[in-house]
Amino acid sequence: MPVFEYTAVDARGRSRQGILSAESAQAARQLLRAKRLFVSAIAEAQSPGAAAAGTRERQPLFSRRVGRAQLLTATQVLATLLEAGLPLDKALASLIDQMRPGRAKWVFSHILERIREGQEFSTALAAYPGVFPPTYISMVRSAEATGMLPIVLSNLAEYMDRQMALARTLQAALAYPAFMFFFGILVLALLLTYVIPEVTRIFVDLKRSLPLPTVILIAVSDFFRTWWPALLGGSAGVIALGVRLAHTARGRALLDRFTLGLPVVGTIARNAATARLCRTLGTCLLQGVTMLAALRIAGSVSGNTVFEQVMERIRDEASQGGGLTDPMREAEIFPPIVIQLVSAGEQSGRLGELLVNLGRMLENDVSTRIRAASALFEPLMILLLGGMVGLMVLAVLLPIFEMSSLIG
Repeated sequence: MPVFEYTAVDARGRSRQGILSAESAQAARQLLRAKRLFVSAIAEAQSPGAAAAGTRERQPLFSRRVGRAQLLTATQVLATLLEAGLPLDKALASLIDQMRPGRAKWVFSHILERIREGQEFSTALAAYPGVFPPTYISMVRSAEATGMLPIVLSNLAEYMDRQMALARTLQAALAYPAFMFFFGILVLALLLTYVIPEVTRIFVDLKRSLPLPTVILIAVSDFFRTWWPALLGGSAGVIALGVRLAHTARGRALLDRFTLGLPVVGTIARNAATARLCRTLGTCLLQGVTMLAALRIAGSVSGNTVFEQVMERIRDEASQGGGLTDPMREAEIFPPIVIQLVSAGEQSGRLGELLVNLGRMLENDVSTRIRAASALFEPLMILLLGGMVGLMVLAVLLPIFEMSSLIG
C-alpha cells in the first residue's frame, strides 16, 4: 500500500504534518478528513516494496542524515519501551511522539509505516543505510530470529555510547592544540607581513651592517610579503589535493599506513582501530550474528583500510574452517594481548565476551594515551611558538643593542 506525506490544518487552525498509508491520494484525503484534518498538500512517498528492493526513498532536504546522538537516544528509548512490554509498533509510535520535528522523526515515522505494512524491523531499517550502520541492522536481524530485540537494542545503545565517548575524548584532546596551532600560524604571518617590515625599515634606512639574525628575519619577511598569495593558494591546493586523494581507495590506504607508522599517533590509531574492531566483533557474536557476517561488519567499522584488508583475509580463512588466532598473528598489526585473548576465547567458547572486554580495555588505553599526548603536546606547542616569537624579538633587538653601544 502506498505511503503518503501530508501537510494539513486541524480544527484549531494549527499546522500538522505526518505520513499515512492509503490505497490512493483520494483515499488518503478521506482518511484525513475523517480525522478532521484539512489537507493543504499531499504527496506519495516510495512504496515499501520498492524500498525493500533497494531503491532509496526520497527524503526532505534536511532529513537525509540522523546524528549519532539522536540515533543513540532513540535506541535507548526504544529498548526501554520494549523492555516495559510494549509491542514494537506501539513502542515506535511512543518514540515518535517524543521526538521533535525533523529528520529523525521523519525516518522513524516511515519505519513505523513499513512495519504496519508487514515488513520486519530489520528490513525497514535497511531501507535507510545512511542512518543505520550495518552493525545496527545485522544485530536487529539476529534479534528478530532469537526474540531478544529489547536486550539487543540495549546492548546496541551501550555500544554506540562507548564509541561516541571515545570520539568525544579524541575531539576534546585535539581541539585546543589545533586552535593554538592555527592561531599561532596566523600571529606569525601577521608579524612577518606587517609588523616586522615596519620595525626593520629603520635599520635598513641607516645603511649599516646588520647582525645575521636580523638579515635572515628581513629576508623571510620580504619573502612572505611578496609571495603570500602564492603561499596561501599553494597551501589551499595541497590541502584540497590531500582531501581528494584521501577519498580514493589508494590514497586512503597510503594515509592509513602512514598514520600507523607514526611514533605516538600510530600507536593510538592502531589501538583505536583494534578497540572498535574487537568491540564490534564481540557484540555481534554475543547477539547471535554469524561469524562471517560479524567479521565483515567488524572490518568495515575499524576505520582503517589496513585493518579492513586484514579482516578480509581472516574472513577468508574462517570461511574455509580456520580459526582467528593464526591469521591475526600473521597480520602483525594486533597487540600481543589481542592474540592471546582471541586464542583463549576460541578455546573456551567465550570469544564474544572476551572481545567485548578487550575492546573496553583498549578504549580506556586509547583515552589514557590521548590525554597523555595532549598534555605533552600543549606545552611543546607553546614552547615552539614562543621560541619563534622570541627569535623575532631577538633579531629586532640586536641592532638596537649595537647602536646603543656605539653611542655609549
